[in-house]
Amino acid sequence: MIAPALRDIDLNLLVILDVLLQERSVTRASERLHLTPSAVSHALRRLRMLFDDELLVRDGRRMTPTLRAQELSESLPRALRHLQITLAPTEAFDPETSRRTFRLVAPDFVAPIVLAAVGKQAPEVRVEWVPSSPTAVSELAKGHYDALIASGSFKDEGLRGTTVGQWAWRVFGRSNHPAFEDWSLEAWAAYPHLQIGTSVIRGQGPIEQRVSKLGIERRVGAVVPYFSMAASALAETDLLLTVPSMSMEPTRKAFGLVCREVPFVLPQMSLSLFRSATNGDEPGVRWFLETIESACRRL
Repeated sequence: MIAPALRDIDLNLLVILDVLLQERSVTRASERLHLTPSAVSHALRRLRMLFDDELLVRDGRRMTPTLRAQELSESLPRALRHLQITLAPTEAFDPETSRRTFRLVAPDFVAPIVLAAVGKQAPEVRVEWVPSSPTAVSELAKGHYDALIASGSFKDEGLRGTTVGQWAWRVFGRSNHPAFEDWSLEAWAAYPHLQIGTSVIRGQGPIEQRVSKLGIERRVGAVVPYFSMAASALAETDLLLTVPSMSMEPTRKAFGLVCREVPFVLPQMSLSLFRSATNGDEPGVRWFLETIESACRRL
């Protein structure tokens, strides 16, 4: 398939196509674009000729995208966003006076670190915390979020990432936990464990992979969705929690928790900061990313 020559493309048609692919309805697309339905229908006919593809096929009251249209729905928003940033005048960003809102996808234990760092430099800036989801990476690539903090890496050409630190794993529990009196692998396995989140399938996490090779099974006594809930649960129970050390820094002292080295070998956890390839160089986003990176590295 030969791609349309850039000189033959009316950029307004691409804007209309982007909305059509989102709405899958000529009527709703025309309402969003403030155009008549006939104008949108005419644009769709031109788009079909341009791409030599039906793009959207009527299916009852809705329109179903073709395979080519599905491909465009992934890349087109990113391209339009990049073009918009390219054409927009560069404005200076002053954190001391800005009242901008930044959207961040990150685990909750990073919240105190980021909010403290942002608050010191930009008292009027607002940070909107977004829980991680299966669509977070694609939404970041499209520019819907400003940054994402996660372990591991993502294979997406629309992302840029940098490692902000590596941390050893530790075992946390209450200060007078009986397991810590004679700390060993056997003591670690003898007590129930607290697990954060439910996204890791049984047997696939780094802890389970390692202890299964040692012939040991971890007994999970409770599961909570957020790190912020862990400290209070550990303080009042015999539960143990095995996590990267920095994830408990914001709360462990307040609840009198202690930690021990993991009694078996676990590779360090690497934490990375990701941004969209299209908006990461915008002055405000660049300041936000640099502030987060600096705060994480100080840990």
